[in-house]
Amino acid sequence: MLRIEQTRKLLMELEPHSRRNVATRSSVVSEKSGEKGYIVYGDRWLILSSCCFLALSNAMQWFSYVTLTDQMDAFYCGKTECRAAFMTNQIFQAVAVITGLGGMYITDYFGIWISVILGTSLNFFGSLIRLASSLPQMEESSRQYVLHSGSVMVACAQAFFLVLPSKIAELWFPDNQRSIANVLSFVANPAGVALATLVPSFIFQTQQQYSSKTWKIFYYNLGMSGLALFPFILCFFIRRSPPPTPASASSAHHSNPHSFFTQIWMSLSNTQFVVQMLLFAFSFAGLWGFMAIVTDILLLQGYDLQGYPTALCAIIGSITSILAGCLADRTKKFKEIIRFCSIGFALSALTIRIYLRHMNSSWYDPVVIFVLCSLLGAFSIPQFPIGVELGVETTYPVQEATSSGILVLFGQLWMFVIYAIFEYGKLVKWFYTFKADSTPANWQFVLDIWCALNISAAILSVLFLNPVYGRVELEKSALMPANLILQTVGVDLTGRRSRRNTTDYETGTIAAKVESN
Repeated sequence: MLRIEQTRKLLMELEPHSRRNVATRSSVVSEKSGEKGYIVYGDRWLILSSCCFLALSNAMQWFSYVTLTDQMDAFYCGKTECRAAFMTNQIFQAVAVITGLGGMYITDYFGIWISVILGTSLNFFGSLIRLASSLPQMEESSRQYVLHSGSVMVACAQAFFLVLPSKIAELWFPDNQRSIANVLSFVANPAGVALATLVPSFIFQTQQQYSSKTWKIFYYNLGMSGLALFPFILCFFIRRSPPPTPASASSAHHSNPHSFFTQIWMSLSNTQFVVQMLLFAFSFAGLWGFMAIVTDILLLQGYDLQGYPTALCAIIGSITSILAGCLADRTKKFKEIIRFCSIGFALSALTIRIYLRHMNSSWYDPVVIFVLCSLLGAFSIPQFPIGVELGVETTYPVQEATSSGILVLFGQLWMFVIYAIFEYGKLVKWFYTFKADSTPANWQFVLDIWCALNISAAILSVLFLNPVYGRVELEKSALMPANLILQTVGVDLTGRRSRRNTTDYETGTIAAKVESN
């Protein structure tokens, strides 16, 4: 009886929406038409732009010193050993994990506007502190502490912009634009990585040593502060968190009476979501973990490519992500895209693993490396936004920032695991001979582990990834006549069960939602 009552209550919510006039496939009507229905607003692009530029700026500050290790250590540490560039990178990873739950909670329970304000403010004011640390007049003993203080503040912004895309897509975009909205937000991050690896090569000379009184680092940080200022200004033009009228059926039913930690438990107890957590972590940590060690391997094998493989990987990955987002919006084939990308990434990883045994001896060898790194980005980066969108579908009606935040948080945690595995693997004296004093050490064994993890992810996606698209099914049900919905669920208004047997696909989200309650 309890399940029947819950079903009847849900049908009462859905019935008004099934009678609305539908202008397009996604139930969207023009704001000017005056018809009752779902409405999309031009403000959505302003909100999305602020999130995109926030992600772009933050990623550039994260990776800004990766290719300038010697120059930054000389400027911030002087004659002492402090590894300023390395510590900056570690701060961003650690803070993202520590503050992740807070960003999820604030975004889901206080709204997009508060989350964007906090994210852009932390990013901008943190960049100003980093800028102050690069003033030549500042004492050398204080520079690194000021730098790390600013880096902590900038890193706190990750807790917001990493969970904002799915929330913005759900509340402000129709169902046939949600994937591309997610993609645009997520590709801003690798675009920032590309800028951070390319721009320094035009400003700094690789082999040149700069004194502690140079202004070049100040001007470099000034440019990043200017970029951080742009989304900070944009956020003041955002007028509201949710739109006055919902953009889709799922947005119209956008509520969850469960507490924050209950929703986390609901997500983690969903087997399909756990599978997606593993796939997201393998693709996220697998790509950036490899990019963190490949420079030393390339130098050992005679390649002097600086940060260009990483930049090209990010650029190509951003392009393929946009294509994948358009495909997902049109077809809703989320799991098929994830499977295809997982298999492609595993094959690309195996190919580059084999080719890296070959020393640089011809003009075409660097070209092959660039192509293979591009393929890694092309197959890995689309899995981030599409994976988040699939996670929201699988856990619906769990709040979007919560489900997407769990995926991102687990991916960040897996990055630490990957780094630990790689560092330990370098020292293992198995299978291969190597110079103990070389930086990559037993790099071939490390890449073997990396390939094994990628192959495992591909097998996992093919055999075990089979989720139910809860949000899509709800929106289909919202357009169905009430009597047909009753037949599909298997009950009627009097509380008697229908004799019709239905499949899991037919019952869709309605049955799933009743079950979750």
